[in-house]
Amino acid sequence: MLAITAHNLTRHYGDVIAAQDVCFDVEVGEVFGFMGHNGAGKTTTLKMLLGLTRPTQGTASVLGHDVVKDSMEVRRVCGFLPASYALPPDMTARQFLVYVAAMFDLPPDVSHARAQVLLDQFGLRAAADRKLRGFSTGMLQKVGLAQALVNQPRVLLLDEPTAGLDPLGRHELLEMLGALARQQQVTVMFSSHILSDVAALCRRVAVMHHARVIACGDLEALKAQHHAATTDDLYLNLVRKEAA
Repeated sequence: MLAITAHNLTRHYGDVIAAQDVCFDVEVGEVFGFMGHNGAGKTTTLKMLLGLTRPTQGTASVLGHDVVKDSMEVRRVCGFLPASYALPPDMTARQFLVYVAAMFDLPPDVSHARAQVLLDQFGLRAAADRKLRGFSTGMLQKVGLAQALVNQPRVLLLDEPTAGLDPLGRHELLEMLGALARQQQVTVMFSSHILSDVAALCRRVAVMHHARVIACGDLEALKAQHHAATTDDLYLNLVRKEAA
């Protein structure tokens, strides 16, 4: 069974082409990498998958739910960590997670229990009742990922989750994502322009460049096909081929 399918997904904003004929599939239970430079169209594609942006044309589904016709059901089964977001500085980590849980109509006792589980899981127990304004970037990113898991999603969409983190923070976050996929059987799709992060977690990838998917498939097979020793080499070879 496929967790995500996208077929010719396109989004135009007037004369601006944000995504054009985007096609890929994501298998249930995998960690799927969505590579590309800033502005390539990755965020627009993720927003279309979540029903936050309506496609100009094309279709997509998440666990069999059409992203346009069944957008509310898609959001119920998904967790989302956007690339840019602002957490409420005067809330504590616990208050924020309980607040997000309430948005999914979880009863108060369940919301508090779910918040505690996530605080423990992300090593935030000691900081649970501190205001978010005093959190480091890495701690805020952990809270962001925790909120994406409050509803126990079957599909997790992450937009540039390691951007802005120091090497230790990136390593910890990647370890957490790998563990989530292994232990909870969550399908993870994450976008990144940090190609080494994609290579560390993903067997299959889609490469976006100037609003289009220019390659999709098994990462090692793509590297062999395009005579690339590293993921960075693969990306550069694909971009040069497009420009030729």
